[in-house]
Amino acid sequence: CTIYESRTFCMPRKSKFSYEVKLKAVKQYLNGKASFVSIAKSIGAGKTTFRQWIYAFKDHGPEALKSHKYNQRYSKDFKFKCVAAYLSGEGSYDYLANKFGLRTAAQLKQWVIKYNSHQELKDYNPTPEAYMANRRKTTLEERKRIVEYCRDHHWSYKETAVKFGCSYAQIYNWCKKHKEKGFDALVDKRGHCLRESELSETQRLKREVERLKRENKVKDQQIAFLKKVKELERMCLLDNQNNDK
Repeated sequence: CTIYESRTFCMPRKSKFSYEVKLKAVKQYLNGKASFVSIAKSIGAGKTTFRQWIYAFKDHGPEALKSHKYNQRYSKDFKFKCVAAYLSGEGSYDYLANKFGLRTAAQLKQWVIKYNSHQELKDYNPTPEAYMANRRKTTLEERKRIVEYCRDHHWSYKETAVKFGCSYAQIYNWCKKHKEKGFDALVDKRGHCLRESELSETQRLKREVERLKRENKVKDQQIAFLKKVKELERMCLLDNQNNDK
């Protein structure tokens, strides 16, 4: 992986602009062949984006314009170094983002906001294997054990996904369901209805309550229907009595 100080790149990324296009545009501007605005407009790049390319080229050379093959890992020490540089007035978000090789100035801005809000700047490790893993079948007991592990490890979805060989999405969804409705929400209801013997006591009670609700609804509908029939019979009887008169 490519390394810049305390950062490494870890997941495939795609860029809208090729290396050749970015390099040609930056050289045109630096050589004075066209204006900043006209070059950016001709290739469909935003002003901020084009400005970042220029900063990157000046600070790190042509290699800095190449698209990162992988997402970056950032240590908390590196984040603090970037924040400290901004707070000490060493440059703007755009300038410092390029100086430290960040993907966007928005990253630095988020770190500064967190720091000023007294939130901890944590190590960031994308662990690509967590995102690239395939979904796998699990039992209810496995899902409970996995969620318990994730909960006991500060809801680290990526770490949990890697440890148990599941996808990040699976871990996230199971934990979300657990937070909202508890372990009962981890029951896989796709494609089948659980047998009575597979239900927990809580699930059996819920099923019984639902059954009673359905029965009561049918009874209410029957009572309402009978009332309508009786009302029609009463009206017919009154009509007949009036006709006899």
